[in-house]
Amino acid sequence: MAELEPIIWMRPEKPARGPAPTYSRERIAAVAIEIADSEGIDAVSMRRIAKELGTGAMTLYRYLPAKEDLYAVMIDHAVGFEPQEPTGDVRADLATLARRHRQILCRHPWLAPLLAGRPIIGPNVLRGTERDLALLGGCGLSIDEMLDVLNPIRHWVNGAVQAELAERAAADQSGVDRLAWQQRMGPYLTTLLATGEFPHLSQMIEESEFGDADERFENGLAILLAGVETRLPAIAGSTRPPSAA
Repeated sequence: MAELEPIIWMRPEKPARGPAPTYSRERIAAVAIEIADSEGIDAVSMRRIAKELGTGAMTLYRYLPAKEDLYAVMIDHAVGFEPQEPTGDVRADLATLARRHRQILCRHPWLAPLLAGRPIIGPNVLRGTERDLALLGGCGLSIDEMLDVLNPIRHWVNGAVQAELAERAAADQSGVDRLAWQQRMGPYLTTLLATGEFPHLSQMIEESEFGDADERFENGLAILLAGVETRLPAIAGSTRPPSAA
């Protein structure tokens, strides 16, 4: 097995000797994120970034030799780090965590698929993980139980956001919004439901209000957090003071 090269965060950004570098990983990541946000992750390449910066692609490879390195700094830059002190209300803290994660993913539609893989974890992501674990630090849970709480929340938010973004992309590409799509599906569904084989679907179509993305997110989050509290009552009963870590 070939010896693996140290990850990007273990390699010095600036040379020990010689002139100061013209660019930085953060600057390259910022340009790459602008491209990905507006055109999608497939539009990101060193050649394209170099064009935006007014330099040659080979120059940028000195900073980020592999696409894996580029994605690593893009993820860490996009995620950023926002402090969150425990308030004593763990359920409210977890809801804030989930909403913040959703905002980041909605801001960067390319991010959730990259996080779903096995990215190189950068300093901002690690700081965020430490912050999130600290929200549960006073509940008396084991570290595995903390992860059993945080991971499903992250996974659910990732899935909910990807579904939300996919619906938005479909509407943008087709020019058909959700209401128009439902109206188009109406005659087909009416024919099927008339058979009497789909009583629950009939009830759903007749009675469901089909809330907007924000409402669907909040409803799903409330159900998820209620389940967490049922499984781990220590969270529901937490009354630690806001100053507790």
